[in-house]
Amino acid sequence: MVVPDVPAWIAGALSPEQLGPFTRKKRNASILAAAGSGKTRTLVHLVAADLAAGMPPESIVAFTFTEKAAEELLARIHALVAKQLPDVDLGGIYIGTIHAWCLKYLLDQSDYYNISSVDELHLDALVSRLYDTLDLAKTYGLPYPKAIPNFLADIEIFYNEHLPLKGIPAAIRPSVEGFLDVLAKNRLMTFGGMIRAATEHLTAHGPLADLKAVYVDEYQDVNPAQVALVKAMVPANAKVVAVGDDLQCIYQWRGSDVTRILDFTKEFPDASVHRLPTNYRSRPIIVDIANHIAEKIALRDPEKKMLPGRDPSKCNPVHWLSVDGEVEQANAVADIVERFAADGVPWNRMAVLLRSVNGAGQPFVDAFTSRGIPVICPTLSRGGAFINEVTVPVLDWLRKEHPTPHNELEEKEAEAAADALWTSVKPWIDLPDAETTFWQALAEWQAALDAKKSEAYDLRGRFYDLLNRCSIRVTADDSSMMVGLGIASQIIRSVEEIHRRRIAGHTRRTPRGVVSEVYYALIRRQKDFGESIPVEQVGDGVLVSTVHQAKGLEWPIVILPMLANRRFPLSPSPHGTSFPDAIAVRYGTSLEDERRLFYVAATRAKERLFLIDPMKNNEKRRSTFLADLAAQGLKRTASIAAIDPATWHLSAKDMEMGGSPPLSIGLSDLLLYMECPFQYGLRRIVGVEPSIGDELGYGQSLHELIQRRLEAGKPWTAAELSAQAAKHVFLPYMSESGEAKSRKSIEGRIRQLEKLGLMTKDVETEIAVEVVLDGGIVSGIIDLVHVNTDKSLHVRDWKSSVHDEFFDRYERQMQFYAHALREEGRAVADADIVDIAASAEAGKVITRSVNITDKATKTVVSQLTNGLQRIALGEFPAQPSKHACGMCDMCRICSERDDT
Repeated sequence: MVVPDVPAWIAGALSPEQLGPFTRKKRNASILAAAGSGKTRTLVHLVAADLAAGMPPESIVAFTFTEKAAEELLARIHALVAKQLPDVDLGGIYIGTIHAWCLKYLLDQSDYYNISSVDELHLDALVSRLYDTLDLAKTYGLPYPKAIPNFLADIEIFYNEHLPLKGIPAAIRPSVEGFLDVLAKNRLMTFGGMIRAATEHLTAHGPLADLKAVYVDEYQDVNPAQVALVKAMVPANAKVVAVGDDLQCIYQWRGSDVTRILDFTKEFPDASVHRLPTNYRSRPIIVDIANHIAEKIALRDPEKKMLPGRDPSKCNPVHWLSVDGEVEQANAVADIVERFAADGVPWNRMAVLLRSVNGAGQPFVDAFTSRGIPVICPTLSRGGAFINEVTVPVLDWLRKEHPTPHNELEEKEAEAAADALWTSVKPWIDLPDAETTFWQALAEWQAALDAKKSEAYDLRGRFYDLLNRCSIRVTADDSSMMVGLGIASQIIRSVEEIHRRRIAGHTRRTPRGVVSEVYYALIRRQKDFGESIPVEQVGDGVLVSTVHQAKGLEWPIVILPMLANRRFPLSPSPHGTSFPDAIAVRYGTSLEDERRLFYVAATRAKERLFLIDPMKNNEKRRSTFLADLAAQGLKRTASIAAIDPATWHLSAKDMEMGGSPPLSIGLSDLLLYMECPFQYGLRRIVGVEPSIGDELGYGQSLHELIQRRLEAGKPWTAAELSAQAAKHVFLPYMSESGEAKSRKSIEGRIRQLEKLGLMTKDVETEIAVEVVLDGGIVSGIIDLVHVNTDKSLHVRDWKSSVHDEFFDRYERQMQFYAHALREEGRAVADADIVDIAASAEAGKVITRSVNITDKATKTVVSQLTNGLQRIALGEFPAQPSKHACGMCDMCRICSERDDT
């Protein structure tokens, strides 16, 4: 396939090596990109080139490894297209994770409906709930809950390797088959299950005929199942472009298979290989160090040696320090940080990267804290303490029954348990009558558990009530506490949702039983959250993070301490699964895997790289990686005092972190920010989860049925309506009788809307819109528009009920929709919101008109633009008011709230 001439605006933006893939003569391509070589920039322009050549946006799919990466890629493409191809409408292009694409694809097929996705935390909770049903104690010879990690590891290999059922070892096959059966009967899908189902459906029904191009970012991290999906998707004339760095494959324990990017041309014929070797991020000596690390990695592309793209620094940017012991090591790191800070380097331009924060980070956090150095390391700072000193002890108390003591021994034991709990939580409660308040609040929660009340299943709500009563709340300047609460709430959410949910053939645990499940899940999963979740580069503090968390990021100054054998690198470990080595060997940890991680760590540094080991008097324990570099000529620096003073100085340009990408954000999230930036930060930045009620899903089910009726284009008979309701109204957190009542209620609402003449033919439904504003891309979905006889549009939104306190939010939403449609050149006449509940009750259409004059829409667009720019700057101040706080999900745990 001959690629069209490259537009001048692309040729002028890229280097010659970055332009290589644009002039290829083969259909498919593998782009092997070194660290800091501009792969994202290249990928953005490749997609833009397709659009410039006339490729329909809906025929392009770009897969990213994370949602955050997807948002960045989408925003960059939108910004470039808006500037260079203003007439191109990007509606229909897919840029996102593989899992999200699979879910979207499956929901568009008639075979799949009411699917609930099961993320990693949900999966852990689900296996816990099914422990006895799956007979895991017998399968693995381990009592509850010890076999959960084993089963999760095995089920992951089954999905990742795209194995048939007969490929599962006989010893665990009954448990796996039982698990898959529960998932199927309850319309639950794990991430791996989504990929498997989508691949099987595509294989049975053929590839996507209209698909023209598939781009896969971070291809070094794909697993066999993901490759099988891509092969099943693409028709014969479509192209596949893989972008990645074989040296940065660090997720082998999740199934990543580096051979896939190295052997790309074997799996996708008619393919060429292109290399981006120039590193534009790091100083040349840092690049040289990284190349020495790479030379010891056996499984890699032998032709891609990284080249420096920057001028040398005026001083040595790399230093290896050897100190005696971990205390001296922590002090040395703090000394380095203080030296840079004294010369004007901001705290957040420095990062301390470790193999394991939970295993090795505490001395550094303690050293920073003792010197007044601001530090960002939530799991080892106040956030981790909140989980360990408040959340876990409280749940441990509540999961047990506390009967009245019958003798002196029992009374002493009860007093000791109560004293231990109070001692743990006491420092967190600053109230005049703290102890009485705490025990009263705890007793009320315990009474609800004893009574087995339905509301006792609302663990997050009960937990937030307890925190509120005890005045344990988050402040706008306490980022560590926010993250700790976010971690705790996400784990609680996963367990709560799985155990509140109706699962066919499985009785729901008692409320106290669910509390017990949350307790064990926190114990199992808390450390995982501090090791591999992506970090947000916000806040003014020195970051202490794992290398896994730091992948894809960069800092002017990077410090790599704890370079000792068994710490970094870790000792090799087997995969420990039920599968044979032929299938599962790469799921273990090898020295080569550790070396790749060390390579990633070193290439995060732009200006200065410090390598530190605590083995000055025990050279045999010094990291193998340092011995390798010493053999290549790296010399130890005698002491911090011996370092050239010029090392501590960075110019303003040196300290730049690179331009932030434009944001890609949903309209509902941006409106949330406009109401209170602090609430947005709690929910969307650190992931604090709000509580939910049993009725969750009623409005969504009503909305979906309305949309399906409108798409049908004609009235449903009573039988058709009942059949549609039975299929699509699914409220798993309700009892079966409650769901049946809700289903009848929704059917009644549809019939009433039909009688009121609201189900007309001349409508368009589910209209996706995206608007490029100064600072980012804002997207939303319009429920429907009525097409008037003069072809103008009447924009309409359905609300199951309209609450006055939310009307400002509704109005801004509709004003944005009107603006988006006008940007597309469509005439919008008016807009309103239908109050479904009020209409059904009154027997007539009850609507609320929305002001969509040019002045009104320009005002809201200006407000949204300002919000985008403030989010990009990391500004999340509290904006308390009686109105905003009255409708805020975070109000109970917010110290900034308006209590008037």
